[in-house]
Amino acid sequence: MKQKDPVTKNQRYLAVFLALTMLLSAGAIFFSGNSNKDKSDNASSSGNLEENNTIAFSQIPGRQVHHEFNSIADGLNMSPEGVVSASYVDLQRTTGTPFEQFFGNQTIMYSLYGADVTKRYGARYADGNGFELHQIPERKMIMPWGAVQYDNYSLLARTNNTYDIWNVAGSPVILGSRQSVQDVIDVLQGNATASTEYNSLLSQANTEGSLYQELTVKTNNSTLPADQRYMDIKKLDDGSYSQTFLYLNPESNFTDEIKALQANSTERGVTYNVTTSGNITKMMITSDFRSLLNETEMLSQ
Repeated sequence: MKQKDPVTKNQRYLAVFLALTMLLSAGAIFFSGNSNKDKSDNASSSGNLEENNTIAFSQIPGRQVHHEFNSIADGLNMSPEGVVSASYVDLQRTTGTPFEQFFGNQTIMYSLYGADVTKRYGARYADGNGFELHQIPERKMIMPWGAVQYDNYSLLARTNNTYDIWNVAGSPVILGSRQSVQDVIDVLQGNATASTEYNSLLSQANTEGSLYQELTVKTNNSTLPADQRYMDIKKLDDGSYSQTFLYLNPESNFTDEIKALQANSTERGVTYNVTTSGNITKMMITSDFRSLLNETEMLSQ
């Protein structure tokens, strides 16, 4: 049986992972990989493996992740505090929609795991680091290069100690640097605080049935017209789409812009529904895909 060269395989995994994070960049999801080897505890090598050689989760020793994973809120409940942006996409719901091209490229995910991924979540932090969560119903993945233990969880090396990319099996699977994966485990085990930064916005969000969800906080480097923003996209029964925005403490000139766009929205074939509750403004726009896309572009100008 022909063996793959380890350098080639490392490069393939890294390329896949970089493509994976760029795919979610529309939702501000980034991951900063570290090419330095861990000095204190290298993973034991599992040798060169064929591309399609997969392992069932049931064969992986130790604890595994068991957490509800149906919305961005569920992802935040697994995320260490300090999240500056997060995204969640239901890849099954994007199938057959125009959004499949933006968020639903399952070929990349299959190349990473040798199995289908149906849901994805990613979180980014102020230092540029982050991690992702992936739902894999088949409960299998391409064999890791090796494993190390952390709090009785198996941290699975995705490259041969060349790049800092690790998995933890379960529902969902964790993917990130070794430190970020350990930080998520700390949250799951109750040893660290989960992200609560967006609770006030999420209390007014209806996340059920969303294709895509996104949360962002205003930073010194952003042009967000509010302290925080939530956004989701849903496909409606009549084939049209709705896009809901929640803004925490929106800037006054931005609320004026919303009113101006709403005033003549019917001429563009778009329906607006805008309400305010305390310091949160909620805006839902409904239309066909192309009109919705054009309206979103105008709102972002």
